[in-house]
Amino acid sequence: MSYKHNNLMAMRQNYWNDSASSSVQQEKQFFQKILSEHGIYPKANLDDAKYFFFSLPSIIIVKGYALGFLDQTVKLMMSEFIEANKSALIQREQMKIQYRM
Repeated sequence: MSYKHNNLMAMRQNYWNDSASSSVQQEKQFFQKILSEHGIYPKANLDDAKYFFFSLPSIIIVKGYALGFLDQTVKLMMSEFIEANKSALIQREQMKIQYRM
């Protein structure tokens, strides 16, 4: 794995393992909500949200860290990602993480 991949994976894992921050908990609930709203999973649970989060392109992760995952720009990027990858998300395919910065 590349240096960039290791750092971004560490960011993802640190975020997901943060159980103390109320904003992170709120954002995790939002991930569940957006998956349900787009028809990916009718009743998305935390495992669905985790799969989604770890499949997001790095640009969304970086912007989400900077602006918050509830920022309108980040929400739009997530919606576009969901629509572009709808069938893969529904089938829970392992997706190659995109690193375009």
